[in-house]
Amino acid sequence: MRPQANRWAVPVTAAHQDTLEKISRSVMAMISDLVVIIGPDGKILYASESVQHLFGYRPESLIGQPVEQFLTPHAAEVKLDLAAPPRPDQRHYQIRHQDGTWRHLEVNWQDFVGDPAVGGFLVVARDVTEEVQARRALAEQHQFYQVVLEDLPYQVAVLDHRGRYVYVNPAAVGNPEVRRGIIGLTDEEYCRWRGHDLQVAAARQRHFAEAARCRCRVSWEETMRDPQGQLRYHQRHYLPVFGVDGHLERMIGYGRDDTERRRQMTLSDRQAEVLHLSAQGVSLPVVLQQLLTGLREHFPQARSTLRLGEDAPHGSPAAGLRSPILAGTTLVGALELELPPAGDSDEGRAVLDHLAGLAGMVIERDLHLQQLEHLAYSDPLTGLMNRSAFVRALDRALMGNPHQTVIMADLKQFRMINNRHGHAAGDALLVAMARRLETDLPGSIGVARVGGNSFALLVPAHAAEQVVADLSASINKPLALRSETLHLGGAIGVAPEAEPDTPAEAILQQAEHAVYRAKQLGQTVRRYDAEEYAVELTALTLETELRQAFADRQLSLAFQPLVEARSGSLHGMEALLRWRHPERGAVSPQVFIGLAEQSDLILDLGRWVLQEACQRAAAWPGGPVRIGVNVSARQFESPRFVGDVLSALQISGLPASLLELELTENVLMNSGRGVVDVLEQLAALGVQLALDDFGTGYSSLAYLNRFPLDILKIDRAFIQGLGLETFGQKNLAIVRSTIALAHELGLQVVAEGVETAQQRDLLVDLGCDLLQGYFFAAPMPLDRAMTWHFGGQPGQYMDPTDSS
Repeated sequence: MRPQANRWAVPVTAAHQDTLEKISRSVMAMISDLVVIIGPDGKILYASESVQHLFGYRPESLIGQPVEQFLTPHAAEVKLDLAAPPRPDQRHYQIRHQDGTWRHLEVNWQDFVGDPAVGGFLVVARDVTEEVQARRALAEQHQFYQVVLEDLPYQVAVLDHRGRYVYVNPAAVGNPEVRRGIIGLTDEEYCRWRGHDLQVAAARQRHFAEAARCRCRVSWEETMRDPQGQLRYHQRHYLPVFGVDGHLERMIGYGRDDTERRRQMTLSDRQAEVLHLSAQGVSLPVVLQQLLTGLREHFPQARSTLRLGEDAPHGSPAAGLRSPILAGTTLVGALELELPPAGDSDEGRAVLDHLAGLAGMVIERDLHLQQLEHLAYSDPLTGLMNRSAFVRALDRALMGNPHQTVIMADLKQFRMINNRHGHAAGDALLVAMARRLETDLPGSIGVARVGGNSFALLVPAHAAEQVVADLSASINKPLALRSETLHLGGAIGVAPEAEPDTPAEAILQQAEHAVYRAKQLGQTVRRYDAEEYAVELTALTLETELRQAFADRQLSLAFQPLVEARSGSLHGMEALLRWRHPERGAVSPQVFIGLAEQSDLILDLGRWVLQEACQRAAAWPGGPVRIGVNVSARQFESPRFVGDVLSALQISGLPASLLELELTENVLMNSGRGVVDVLEQLAALGVQLALDDFGTGYSSLAYLNRFPLDILKIDRAFIQGLGLETFGQKNLAIVRSTIALAHELGLQVVAEGVETAQQRDLLVDLGCDLLQGYFFAAPMPLDRAMTWHFGGQPGQYMDPTDSS
């Protein structure tokens, strides 16, 4: 049987061959890799079109070219490969790009030299330049990070997802053998191996789990003992790293040994505490113990000693370090430190010197404070306690025993001794008296000099009477001063037994007040009187309130009319100062003006009244009205008084002839030799001058003859008796004579205190010019005064503060 022909064999025609070549070229054009056929002689027989895209060469330009010229770095290797194709059939070469750069190729060889259709080596090459560069960069990066981590002073460790070490840098584990041995171990296995506390491993495992769970960094502080047994403090952190699948890949552990920083911070905190305690006045031993504690904390393995005074040795110690403690330039002690053999002596010396300097500063400050306290609490002349020290001693005594009192003595004639013998002699006398009191008064707890020539004694209440007797005898004993024998004597004030919670200063003030009253009354011994003191205190309080009232504009003016005697028409107004206290109500002018006259406040008050009265009078409805203003002695004596009057007139625009200044006999009598000059200056301005309260002084007729007066005001004491059976005729005679005398001297006459129609009628008959009193009107507020007119009946408004 004849064998059958291959049913799949297809005869290849020329057309078919052409089609296959076209398909082959299309396929080759689609291939991105380089396809090259190299002849046995090393020349290029064929190059795919991708060669232009990959390396910039046109395929036809490569035909017939030796392949080694494009693979210059590997020319010898290529010749060997052509002679004997490589096994395995893959190589890496570099090919020169048309622009001169070199690209990396991954080459596969196929030997088709014996195939007549190919006749050479078929080479398929892939451009792996980017991959090579990426691997190189990765390798360089890995090397860089490895170098960085190896040299990094920060402790770094990498653990896998199971918590086993895969990397530890030298900063974390310094011993190379231990660093190699830890790889693959868990923290528990490592701690067992190295003999560390297993609690450290347990804590790390907890933080590992926490970081994996929260997917965030976890930080903590860790304490371990080093091989020498000293505690080391570490700051630790875990940072988890997760893969693309979301699972934990590794844990980065990093941290630092914080021991030195902690030691320095602890030492700094101790130093700050030492300075704070010193500034707060804590006792020196407590402060220095804090400093020594700081030294022992910083060097726990060393022996530290602080020596002061006679215990402080000189020179270098037999063993260890020593730093002297100097308060200024005076050696007051030393700090000693004996380090273990492995201790850092340079650090020890630096810390020891620093703390010794701090100790010296604290001690020097304490010494200065002691000196300042001595100066602050002792009398520099006598060496006794001063006032501040006495109050402090009294406070302390009251805390232990409340039954205490204070006795004070004020030496008499001391100013005379200073004036006669000089202050040095007076000082010597005070020193002698201080020594005598210390000797003669054993019953007192303490003696102090609390004033120039005043001494205070702190005494148990039960011994007060005996101490008063002893004190009186002591200060009355003669004192020898130079060639004289002096008998001083003095006033003694006794405070009552201290009541609970009474401040020490208040008790001393009680004794001072008793001495003051004893001197006022000429007594030798006086005991404190609370009611008497309350009266004085009320006056003082009222003066303070008056000053505040003036500042707060609580004061005001009231106006009382002066009427023509026959017609009853308005002649003028008298301005009177009034004070309505927000709590006390209306305060009598006799009270508050008397207080003001005891101080310079009367000058400010008088100036304000003058200005206010002139302004109101100038603005009176229907035209300016005559205004009378009272003048105090202090105000009249002021060198500014005439200028104040002129200023008030100029500012208000009131004519000078409408201003009447009312002066009492006391003002004229006590104002010295310049009174006439001042009155003449006022008269030259055109101001009217009135003598107020006539008849109550001692030299009334002399005043009428001596001073340039215009008006005479008869005191109300004489007016109120007119028409009465008792003293009525005498008062009538006095008033008749006064009016006649005034008219003879060319003075107008004003009768004050007119309260009845009978008094008015009698005064009109006697020829009195002007009348003033409640019959017409009491002092009124400004709005009422501006609308006032006399209708023949007594005024309806009554001033609650007027007692004149």
